Amino acid sequence: MKYNKADGKNHMDIARHHKRFFLSVLTLWFLWVCSPVSVHAQSLEKLDYLTEEYYPYSYTEYGTTKGIGVDLLHMTWKELGIQPLSIQFLPWARAYDHIQNEPSTVLFSMARTTERKNLFKWAGPITTVRFVLIAKKEKHIMLSCLDDLAGYRVGTIRKDISDIILDDYREIAQIEAVANMEQNINKLINNRLDMIAYEEQSWRRIAARFNLPADEYETVFTLQETPIYYAFHRDTRDDLVQRFQNALDRVKTSPAFQKVLDNYLK
Repeated sequence: MKYNKADGKNHMDIARHHKRFFLSVLTLWFLWVCSPVSVHAQSLEKLDYLTEEYYPYSYTEYGTTKGIGVDLLHMTWKELGIQPLSIQFLPWARAYDHIQNEPSTVLFSMARTTERKNLFKWAGPITTVRFVLIAKKEKHIMLSCLDDLAGYRVGTIRKDISDIILDDYREIAQIEAVANMEQNINKLINNRLDMIAYEEQSWRRIAARFNLPADEYETVFTLQETPIYYAFHRDTRDDLVQRFQNALDRVKTSPAFQKVLDNYLK
């Protein structure tokens, strides 16, 4: 049989092509399997959901998790067909550090500020909140701007949005950051603080739980009004965040969500 050089060359080209294709597939498989955190393994069910004791947005009562953000999260899971997952409660500073450094985490309820915008991926808003300064009426504190804080003692929650806003005023005022609001309330009651910085609705309900007379305290300054969100670790896949957002949007248009708001805010 006569040998055809052209046929031999074609067979060699085909073999080389198959070899290159096989090596490409093998390389992709190796990268997928050996990656320490495979994005393909992500799912909404496998994320760790974090929050803080932040009444009435998220809190625990007799071993049960409650609050606007918690209830809305459960409703969104149901809309997605996800069975209820565990929610971990941490002090805000610890939770904030955790979501920055640990993939597959979600933290709520977080104010979406200019400084934070590109640090996370976002779904929401949950609702809009107002961060304020609260003082005893008998103190007769009047502030026209934050420069008027000079000489005052103000309690904040460590790494909370109020604490961040007041960071630039630590040279003129005594800003005391603590882990939880109960510490600040005790200091305010005992006149170890002149003001506390916190979300207004949350303060009112916490004050009621501590049996503090509402007419003895007042808002003396508004720091910021802002929406709050579910914040996802920055490496979370975009399609997962969008899937969560779509389900959240559907839930928020339902009468059931309005009942949640009425239940906690009225």
